[in-house]
Amino acid sequence: MILMPIVRRALPAVFILLLLQMIAAIPVSAAGQPLRQKLDFPPTGTFGGICAFDVDYAIVVNTEYITTWFDSAGNPLRAQTQGRLVVTFTNASNPAHRMTLNISGPGLTTFNADGSQTIVFYGNGLAFLEDDMILSTGRLVVVAPDPLSPGQLVSASGNQRSLCELLG
Repeated sequence: MILMPIVRRALPAVFILLLLQMIAAIPVSAAGQPLRQKLDFPPTGTFGGICAFDVDYAIVVNTEYITTWFDSAGNPLRAQTQGRLVVTFTNASNPAHRMTLNISGPGLTTFNADGSQTIVFYGNGLAFLEDDMILSTGRLVVVAPDPLSPGQLVSASGNQRSLCELLG
């Protein structure tokens, strides 16, 4: 993923969705052939406007990659994110409150005909919603109108916790 300078309120998108910004710049592979690409996150950054405090992050381990399948016209159909992603999240107002989390997923994104995306997190994941960050172990389904908009939680199974509360 390449994070571009984004207005703080636009940043609370689904973490994996931010990765999908790359898709617009990905050269389309031969028809029917999936394209596999390493996901490069900025090593550090800040999420603002989600919790009552800013949340700093630092990438500890990143071996994530995304495999994207396209239709014959070059439009993305689905993308699978796999690999290992370990991130330290810190309450910027109280740096003693920090957590290092394995949020490796995996995840599957389906590109819907209306332009929205349905993202299914499997295993350990972190979803960025309008007013919270949801740490999930299990299956979490989120729909977002586009890669930079907050997702709406559709369903969840397993365990979910608010990262904002855990870091508070």
